[in-house]
Amino acid sequence: MSGELLPDTPTAADFRALAASAPWRFTTVHLTHRRQQDSGSTPDGEPVEAWLDRRIGRVTVRTAAGVEVAEGVPYSGSVDLVGRSGEGTVCAAAPPAETGPVLRPDGLVGRRPEGWHYDHGDPMWQDYRWTAMLDPVELSRGVDVSDVLATTLRGRLTWSATCRPLLGDDDAGEEGYIPRCGCCPLLDSPASRIREYGPEDPTLTGGDLATVYCVHLDVRTGIVVDVTPLDGTAGSGLTNELHAVDEPLDPPPGERRRAGR
Repeated sequence: MSGELLPDTPTAADFRALAASAPWRFTTVHLTHRRQQDSGSTPDGEPVEAWLDRRIGRVTVRTAAGVEVAEGVPYSGSVDLVGRSGEGTVCAAAPPAETGPVLRPDGLVGRRPEGWHYDHGDPMWQDYRWTAMLDPVELSRGVDVSDVLATTLRGRLTWSATCRPLLGDDDAGEEGYIPRCGCCPLLDSPASRIREYGPEDPTLTGGDLATVYCVHLDVRTGIVVDVTPLDGTAGSGLTNELHAVDEPLDPPPGERRRAGR
């Protein structure tokens, strides 16, 4: 799905479609990942290097502390780790998803199988923000998308957009922004925290939390390559530098051991 004639001037609908298309746009990727603190550009720790192979369901991540390997769908409750142990939350199983997406004429996804990521999601490193950046379907609905531009970031074609997560209206039947996981959303915001913690959450007071973000999607893969808060003094941020897509991988080796998740 890499050779479609995509629009030169993308719209909000095109951006949403690309956000929903990532699982079907690549099989392997080698990248460097950085997380950021609040609204600044200070790295939240050292960058990490990762090799994802969807053909075998494995991600290898090299950090300053060593090498970690995760295998399988994160919701399956099984993770392999190298050099580190830990426990996490086992998500409830979902009904089996449909087998494939409905494509638009340009090759992007017009409708994807409901709950597809429960059976086919990428292996997780640290938290669900990792899987969400690789499959940012949460940006395809419940988010006001504007100012969409085709641009270049770190040498790769991207679509950037201003993204404002929306608070749902139960009375109107509007769900609003639904992140992959409420405690680690791509767009940390009042909308995500109210959904996760309720309107009494003390972090909602003071107006410090970001309400709008600039997001860049890599056009070739659909991966989120930049999330930057545009307001507030607190919010999530990350960058991904893609080194190779659908090329042979050579991750560092390691002896795997199992840990429950």
